[in-house]
Amino acid sequence: MKVLQSGLSNDRTENYVLSGLHAAGIDVHVVCSENSMGHALCKELSVTHHVHDFQSRIDRTAIRLLREMIAEHDYDIIHSYTNRALSNVLLATRGRPIKHVGYRGTMGHLSRFDPAAWMTYFNRRVDKIVCVSGAVEQYLKNCRVANHRLTTIHKGHDPDWYQHHTSASLAEFGIPEHAFVIGFVGNMRPVKGVDVLLEAIRHLPADSPIHLLLVGEVRDPRVARLAGHPDVAPRVHFAGFRTDAPALAGACQILTMPSVDREGLPRVLLEGMSQGIPAVVSNVGGMPELIEQEISGLIVPPRDSQALAAAFQRLASHPNEVERLGIAARERINGPFHVRHTLEKTIKLYTELSSSPTTPKE
Repeated sequence: MKVLQSGLSNDRTENYVLSGLHAAGIDVHVVCSENSMGHALCKELSVTHHVHDFQSRIDRTAIRLLREMIAEHDYDIIHSYTNRALSNVLLATRGRPIKHVGYRGTMGHLSRFDPAAWMTYFNRRVDKIVCVSGAVEQYLKNCRVANHRLTTIHKGHDPDWYQHHTSASLAEFGIPEHAFVIGFVGNMRPVKGVDVLLEAIRHLPADSPIHLLLVGEVRDPRVARLAGHPDVAPRVHFAGFRTDAPALAGACQILTMPSVDREGLPRVLLEGMSQGIPAVVSNVGGMPELIEQEISGLIVPPRDSQALAAAFQRLASHPNEVERLGIAARERINGPFHVRHTLEKTIKLYTELSSSPTTPKE
């Protein structure tokens, strides 16, 4: 079996899968960014690869490169990890009997009236779309993508990646030494519910030890206004964009993801849970698939700042419960959300596709 993985990036799970496919004897080739983890791994494993950053959905340089690779290697399957990679692969392979696999990590922003969507997820030449969660798969079904073209493969993680990991110090952000720190990691867009999070901070008792660490770029104009409230400002600490976000997450007592819509399977939760950090999340998207209520974390209704505040205060007042949830969170990643399952299911998908009948696709 000969497979091309297109659009490989700085994603630890994707690169684990690449390494596992190579070890399993699958002849896997790669198109990746020059400065990506995937590029370094390809060189380490001596995997055939080409360096290219997809510039748009119609990237003529990429199409020429892909056609040259296809003519030379005659791939059975091409697995595209990004929208741009998928649309260019489909353009480069018209009329060729190659199986196509796409990837979808989020909900929302798909319309059957959008021509760009017909270049990717609605294109009938895409044999399978790998969904990062069952919620994403259901969203695509609601968009009238045929059931047989969809499969859920969670992007797993591995606690061993953090075995020798040192948590970052939070002193640089002005957080008191004995504070109970709640961490949020992600670009603060309206869909992420940071406005609800800041409202929850307002509901906390005046003597609560809770402080909030916000890691990521602020892209919601409401955030600065809400964070400036006199009851909120002393508790909120902005870190901005950080390359050490996993280490910062590991330094918090708990994490939170109060998204109001469209959440696939947030990587920060996997990173935190791998380090034994439990989370309080909203009942949105794929998050309830990852976190078991009252077992490995807490789930609250979306847009409910009172429920969010109550969950925070409950955990801040019961450190034993935080420890219990954290242990279970790590075991959750070690179990059904371990990256080995991602590899196993990907190999199974490729095997089934390669053995199914193939006809030229126009």
